[in-house]
Amino acid sequence: MKRFVIVFISIFVISLSYAVGQIQKEITSEDSIKSFIVRMYDEKLYEDYDFLQEHCSPELLKKLQEAYEYDADGVAYATWLFRSGRHDEKPGSDGATMVVDVKEEGDRYVYTALDMGWEFARMIKAGIGEGRIIIEDIGINADSKNDSQIPIVR
Repeated sequence: MKRFVIVFISIFVISLSYAVGQIQKEITSEDSIKSFIVRMYDEKLYEDYDFLQEHCSPELLKKLQEAYEYDADGVAYATWLFRSGRHDEKPGSDGATMVVDVKEEGDRYVYTALDMGWEFARMIKAGIGEGRIIIEDIGINADSKNDSQIPIVR
């Protein structure tokens, strides 16, 4: 009887490990980088430091920290680099804040979005690593006419 219980528990643990692995694969394949970018921007996840620490490379986190230009107690990130850099709603607009389009360019993605009615573009270098999407860099799209001061990603 004792041997049967040990065998049963072993089979259960192996089955559970396999199921978790399959779910992780499905999540990674279903959650494309494009839909990840749309969700990140539309839901303002880039403002959540836990989100940034989970989905940004150490190099990008350092870049976001260095770009933070205000006094802060502890770690602070320049989350506005994911936005247009505008501070007020565009006159005559409905003030929409949402992704308009995401285009893949190799391992880079250009998202065009509205920020309080202002249209802008950002280029994100991203990939899948360790079973999750990792943003390696962010910058202005070289074709963008945005006036923000962040570097162009090439």
